[in-house]
This record gives sequence, C-alpha cells and structure tokens, in this order.
Amino acid sequence: MKEFFDKVDQNDRVLGKITRYEAHQLNIRHRAVHIFVQDTRGLWLMQKRSSRKDLDPLKWTTSCSGHVDAGESYIEAAERECVEELGINMSRNDLREIFRCSPCTETGAEFVRVYVAGKQFTNFTPDVSEIAEIDFYSFLELSKKCKEEEQIFSGSFLHLFRFVAPRLINYSRGS
Repeated sequence: MKEFFDKVDQNDRVLGKITRYEAHQLNIRHRAVHIFVQDTRGLWLMQKRSSRKDLDPLKWTTSCSGHVDAGESYIEAAERECVEELGINMSRNDLREIFRCSPCTETGAEFVRVYVAGKQFTNFTPDVSEIAEIDFYSFLELSKKCKEEEQIFSGSFLHLFRFVAPRLINYSRGS
C-alpha cells in the first residue's frame, strides 16, 4: 500500500501530495511527529524499531513516531501513531506539544512536532511489525545512554533529544 504525504514548502505550507518513496529518495520536505510517553512511574517509554523498517531498523527512538499523512494534521498523526504503534488511545488533550523542528539532514527533510504525554498510561500493546521491543528509562538513565551509546539510537532521535531534553526534565518534575 502506497503512503502519501503532504509536500510542503520552507514555511510548512502544503504544495501537493507525494509518496513515501519520493519524500525519502528525493529528499522532499514533508511532516512527521514524535511522541514521548511517560508511564505511571514517571519513566519514559522508548521503542526499538522493527528490523523491517526502511529507516533506522533496530535503532532506539521515541515512544512512537511517524509521518503525517496527506491531509492530516500533526495532532491527528500523533493520536493515530499512539494507537498504531503502542495500542493506546490518546486524545489531543493527552498530548502537549513541546518542540518544533524545521527540516534538516538529521530529520530527513521533515518538519517535526514533538509531543509528550504521560503518567496515566500503564498498558502498552506494541505492534510487532513496527516495534522490536520497548523499555522504560528515567530521564537521567536516558540522557546517560544517549551520551555513552549513541550508535544504538536513530539519528533523528539524537538530534531531537538535544533540543527537547530540558523540556523533558521539566515535564518529569511536573512543570
């Protein structure tokens, strides 16, 4: 099944529709979301991408992430990805936007919006076609892993984490 994304200009305005292949092979600007989910213990859920993924297989990344489909809003994509990848129904009221990133090499020409959600979630049902495994980390454990084991993380995750880390630590403290 072909996936279609919105092709966007440098100001994130929709210009038309492109396929996933076109977006990635031709380096065309498009949109994506990343969601950091915190469990009831205050730990951050991380996922190891499936070996079947075309980008960064078997690399660790945010709780869930994905492209914004053509005609879809960022928040709709975030809600959909939470259901598809983690099996959790999340409404836009559960999600708080904490960062926006413009397209760059590290994000694969994607405008990215990063969301956090948490503390009310306990039951996760990862989609095995999307996720090889999940694990939970305190903010300090995750920060240390990012510094000491960079090679196990996706490039886009490491790039985004540098910007969102201060916001995650504040979120962990209840700010």
